[in-house]
Amino acid sequence: MSRKDTLKTMLTRRERELPPSNFDQTEHSSELEAVVEEKKLQHIRSGAVGAMGRSLGNIASAADQARALIAAGSAVVELDPKKIEGSFISDRLASDGEAYEQLVEAIRDTGQKSPILVRPHPSKADHYQIAFGHRRVRVLAQLGRTVKAVVQNLTDEELVVVQGQENSARADLTYIERALFALALEAKDYDRKVIMAALSMEKTQLSKLISLGHSLPRDLIEAIGPAPKIGRPRWVALAEKLPKARSKVLDEVLGSPKFKGADTDTRFELVLAALSAQPVRKGSESIKSEEGVTLASVERKGTKISLQFDEKATPEFAELVMEQLRDLYGAYLASRRS
Repeated sequence: MSRKDTLKTMLTRRERELPPSNFDQTEHSSELEAVVEEKKLQHIRSGAVGAMGRSLGNIASAADQARALIAAGSAVVELDPKKIEGSFISDRLASDGEAYEQLVEAIRDTGQKSPILVRPHPSKADHYQIAFGHRRVRVLAQLGRTVKAVVQNLTDEELVVVQGQENSARADLTYIERALFALALEAKDYDRKVIMAALSMEKTQLSKLISLGHSLPRDLIEAIGPAPKIGRPRWVALAEKLPKARSKVLDEVLGSPKFKGADTDTRFELVLAALSAQPVRKGSESIKSEEGVTLASVERKGTKISLQFDEKATPEFAELVMEQLRDLYGAYLASRRS
């Protein structure tokens, strides 16, 4: 069967599932050679959360079909953003960063280029629930414009798979947002196979993602934000330092003006740096050889450390230490970088 016939068959089947609509008619692409008449969209209740009414293969197929509908320009309607609600599973941390402002400017200047995907709201007549396109809806609402959307009947399982796969395909969610999305699906008692399909992730990767999510306090993640430049290794490093961290140190950095005024990636760096810093010991101590001979005394005052060679140490030893300081510092920097 040709690609044209496959898409046409898929769209025809999906159109029969949709309830009548009084929206204006919308043309398909010339590739489909069909015109879809949409009538009044009514309230349709989707399957209960956690109910596996369809096989995982069919759920994944629904995700592909949804993308085909979008690509084909199928049944695009304009909706009032006030009638559109987000997915029942949150997948994004609030962030008004540079990327969001760029999206606002792009839509303000050239309009909404691609439609979002929604389903009829499962509990509110004449309302809709987003599968993907949350930021576009937010921007269009901010600009006071209607939202171009494709409406498709989706079960809860289909919605989260479409939602997750679309974000994964566009590399739209940061690593920590993907972890929170996985935790939200887990909390709703979704099967691991559904979560794997939603995140396009194999079992071992998903286990690591969920484990990391559980090891980090939600309020700390929300304080830092999505941190798009920070990947798994550095989040893991942060999680490993948290159990040993003093709460006072963490509270100080989170409450500092520098942290509050920084972008999300810098906020992560500030937290990790604060937890990585070694407390400076106060007072003095002696450095002795294996034979018990005092070689030098160390004096600490605040952040300053003074090294005083003892008279029992030979001048030649002191000179040797000074000559090797540059090499020691180079070795220290190399160990930090590794």
